[in-house]
Amino acid sequence: MIPGRRGDHTQNMADADRAAAQLLTQGPDTGVERAAALADLAPGIDPSLEFRQTVLPGLFFADPRPTLAHGEIGLPVASMASGVGGMGIHWGTACPRPQQSERIPFIPDDSLDAALDHAEQLLRVTKVEDGTGLTAALRKVMADEFDGPGLAPVEFGASATHWAGDQLVFSGTSVILGELEQTVPGFELRAETLARRVLVEDGTAVGAELQDRRSGAVYQVRAARVVVCADGLRTPQVLFASGIRPRALGHYLNEHLQMNSFLLLNDEFDPAGYPVDDKNLAGVRIPFSDARPMQGGVVAMANSPYSLQLDDDLATARLAVVAWYAAKDIQFGDAVEFSDTETDFYGMPKMTIRYSHTPKDLATIESMRKNSVRSASRIGALTEEPILAVGGSSLHYQGTVRMGAWDDGESVCDSYLRVWEVDHLYVGGNGVIPTTTAANPTLTMVALAWRAANQLVQELDGTEGIVGATAK
Repeated sequence: MIPGRRGDHTQNMADADRAAAQLLTQGPDTGVERAAALADLAPGIDPSLEFRQTVLPGLFFADPRPTLAHGEIGLPVASMASGVGGMGIHWGTACPRPQQSERIPFIPDDSLDAALDHAEQLLRVTKVEDGTGLTAALRKVMADEFDGPGLAPVEFGASATHWAGDQLVFSGTSVILGELEQTVPGFELRAETLARRVLVEDGTAVGAELQDRRSGAVYQVRAARVVVCADGLRTPQVLFASGIRPRALGHYLNEHLQMNSFLLLNDEFDPAGYPVDDKNLAGVRIPFSDARPMQGGVVAMANSPYSLQLDDDLATARLAVVAWYAAKDIQFGDAVEFSDTETDFYGMPKMTIRYSHTPKDLATIESMRKNSVRSASRIGALTEEPILAVGGSSLHYQGTVRMGAWDDGESVCDSYLRVWEVDHLYVGGNGVIPTTTAANPTLTMVALAWRAANQLVQELDGTEGIVGATAK
């Protein structure tokens, strides 16, 4: 049992409880302690800042021994979490809105915007309009460098965090669950339970086959509607195990290209020269635009609630991070495939990830490298050259159960997340997002789920049951 409220973010826990929760959510690696990957870079730096060239605490590899075909780069560090809340108890809480072609073209703008508004409320997103001190100075110089005609303007970042007195609270899955278990009759959340497959009769989903992982007992739950929401890799896995295998299942896998760099701020942006705002939540975000298909971010470690416990010398006091995500060129061949004969640690169909870079991707990576240097050079000096993060590092796996405007073989579900050709079956999570994106997808994913849930409630009229399969 994970400490604290079910689905609570680990950053809200005491150090000992957070360490225990991380060890419990590592699936087959439960109990394995991770090394601090940046220990040799700068004393005291939290390993969560490294861009996941090794698996992080609380996660485990999707495929610990990936094999690559000729020309593939794969997603060798693609990772997942087990436990109630999945990665939602570990995530970084960034909640940018999708911009321009990141938005889903067949959902009306007013409908998508209303859903995004509600998602921000559900996640307790803090949006900073006017930054102060050092953060405001960094936003101004980035705006001078990157704003232009047709480009989404540089802004302060939004995060699913809020202040409760002097306590910074990180939103996890618990903010969605709320008091459901205590207040909603019939609602039950079953931990230590594996969703093995969806039960389908005469083309209609009628329930799910579950397994109690403590006793090994396998049993069935019947329901009027079934929702599978088990992340961008395991949702298609559950459908595949159920014999639900539309052409697009697992295909169009989309993960951001990622490049993170450390820099030392120059004299103009020395944190010692700016007032300290202990409750300033603002980072700086350079949004995705069609003319610049990537998203940049600048975060100074000093003068921020996210500050690390570093030494007082000039180098660490002036440390900042420049992070860029770029949109992948989506293609059918980028996919998570499943075996009919081999199984994983949980006894589910074994995954194999196929992933490669197109010529367009290579050009984007070079542009991202230039923008990393460009943004850093305006405020300081890089400690090392920008390097493309290992595939899988962003943890934002999209497109594998993508939505579509109609059933043309290129999608798995409709805009209300109803699976094509299987009545009463729904999917959720980042995998439903069909567009190429650079923005962190959590806000969009929650918005799409809220929109679909509203439609589902209307269909059920509050009279029938639902069974949901979430992360193991």
